[in-house]
Amino acid sequence: MPDTVTVVRKPAARWEVWRLTVFLRMEVLLLLPFLVFIGLFEIYPLVNMAIRSLFDQNGVFTIQNYVNVFTESRFRVAIRNSLLFASAASLVGGIGGTFVAALAVRLPPRWRNFLLSLYALPMTLSGLVVAFAFIVLLGRNGVLNLIVRRIFDLPPTVYFNLYDWPGIVMVYAFFQIPLMTLSMAAVFENLDPSLIEAARNLGARPWQVWRYVVIPVLLPGFLAGMSIQFAGMMGAFGTVLALVGMAKNLLSLQIYSHASESTYNLPQAGALAIVLITITATALALLSWGARRLARRGT
Repeated sequence: MPDTVTVVRKPAARWEVWRLTVFLRMEVLLLLPFLVFIGLFEIYPLVNMAIRSLFDQNGVFTIQNYVNVFTESRFRVAIRNSLLFASAASLVGGIGGTFVAALAVRLPPRWRNFLLSLYALPMTLSGLVVAFAFIVLLGRNGVLNLIVRRIFDLPPTVYFNLYDWPGIVMVYAFFQIPLMTLSMAAVFENLDPSLIEAARNLGARPWQVWRYVVIPVLLPGFLAGMSIQFAGMMGAFGTVLALVGMAKNLLSLQIYSHASESTYNLPQAGALAIVLITITATALALLSWGARRLARRGT
């Protein structure tokens, strides 16, 4: 039999290459508005803020703004309070959201979808609206405080203090628990039931199933959800400002104070913002690293 000769049609091949090139260029053009938006509203403000933080109010180059962040007590306390508050609020939201998600996945699909849809509503509300709603309910003369005092015949000096750290953490749990529930519900739905059945068949007790099977599988998703919550709590501003004003010392409130007319100092505000971004990025990197390592170990 004669050898088969493959004929390559060069015009067709060139046409395909040209079409691919045009397609790739069109993709770049479609991404251009997004890249312009990111450049104008994220990258440029960050770069501008970082540059201005290296000058004083007279335009003289200095690193004193960063020295102030780590030497002045008000700034050190703000960093400590922000870290403690973000950690506490994230833990409350993470643990509460995980338990709600564990209960939600056991419901029939119809009720589960209704519950998750209902839990998505708090994230659509403004922080100011939520703050004023909690003031009406749990303020010093809020509805619930008045009801409790009347039922138990308590003096007016006894009430739930919404304006202290536990109260602020509870208010932010209104946002954090639903957010974590939506994140962990997907993780629970992807949990392989055969792993739990195998552990039970091998004689594992319920707490051993959770300790050695369920928790190691869920932990990467839990850390991923915690990273989202921690980042949001480090920048918490509107709700806490509406609740306590400047009575609590947080990094976000310090930035607002130095960017406002009362203590106007934009270079110092920029330095505080860069420190806040650095702390948050470091924490997110550590949480992401831990989640990836646990995921690889689980695999």
